[in-house]
Amino acid sequence: MAETIIDRFFTVLFSQGIDTALDLVRKDAVFEAQGPSSVPIYGRYEGHKGVRKFVSILQDIFDTEKFEIRKSVEQGEMAFAYGYMQHRVIKTDRVFFSEFAIYCQIRNNQISAYKIFEDTAALAMAYNSME
Repeated sequence: MAETIIDRFFTVLFSQGIDTALDLVRKDAVFEAQGPSSVPIYGRYEGHKGVRKFVSILQDIFDTEKFEIRKSVEQGEMAFAYGYMQHRVIKTDRVFFSEFAIYCQIRNNQISAYKIFEDTAALAMAYNSME
């Protein structure tokens, strides 16, 4: 199976950091994660500055225990990935786990749009629960 831009983005992000990963992202890219406003990661992030903020928030609220892309496909100007993630929420010490799907638009071999779909209710519960 050929490696997709989504595979490359996460491989570089986890091994070399955001500065190198941004080489795979257009300067005018839009990253979106939709969910309840009670969780700070949800929102719309524009440009390299926004992508940096998105990744920074992820690092501030999670200790990632597992992140795996199980299947990914890229064709033309679109890429899709399906996988599983497990994060420990730092402020509550609760574990959030979910399958996920990612959709990316691609222009000139860079990500121009990124959307992730996950179990937003499970994350809200793990993030907001202090029990």
